[in-house]
Amino acid sequence: MSSFGSGFRSDFPVCGAREPHTTSFHSLVTLHLDLVMQSLVRFSRAPLALTALTLALVSCRGDSITDPAGESEVITRVTLTLTPATGPAISAFIEDADGNGPNPPSAQVGTLNLPAGSTFTGAVRFENRTVTPVEDITAEILAEANEHRVFYTVTGAGITVNSTDLDGAGKPLGLRFTAAAVAGTPAGARTLRVLLCHYDKQVKPAVAASCTVDTDIDVSFALTVPSPS
Repeated sequence: MSSFGSGFRSDFPVCGAREPHTTSFHSLVTLHLDLVMQSLVRFSRAPLALTALTLALVSCRGDSITDPAGESEVITRVTLTLTPATGPAISAFIEDADGNGPNPPSAQVGTLNLPAGSTFTGAVRFENRTVTPVEDITAEILAEANEHRVFYTVTGAGITVNSTDLDGAGKPLGLRFTAAAVAGTPAGARTLRVLLCHYDKQVKPAVAASCTVDTDIDVSFALTVPSPS
């Protein structure tokens, strides 16, 4: 039973109370308004939390089969082709099934022999072979040339590799290059590291000795300087 006079009579129990008690109508209205305001605050925070979560998800990026999010390219095969001044071209490729993931690439397929005193015109091809048809990532890199650069690093004396192509801003790209074995270079094994650098939100520098941002793929090819016949 209730009355809107001096108070509101409630016959249901309240914690710590054994007898019916009286609560002012003003107190009940105040309590109700407090609950409504708390609910509004909670709901007003929900869009902010959702926005933060969305931004966090969008900011995730990856360039491997195990972490495919983001703008970096998924590359599972790298092929080098070397064309001499005369004679047939030679090529070799390396498979990396999980792209730039944690698993190591497979063994090189093909042999790259650079006789002392020879010069080759080189080209690199990047592919994603996890899809059908095979995706030519090289074309995508060319279309986004201002965000990419291929770095070549030779381990061992006597072989030089230099990029010959440029992006639209006149900065090195590296899809094309020259490879030369200096005359008199001793026979033996060398290593050519091929690293594709991805400048996503950073400005691509005109001069750089190495990649300091994201790496799309990083593999090393075996080169051989054969003994003179």
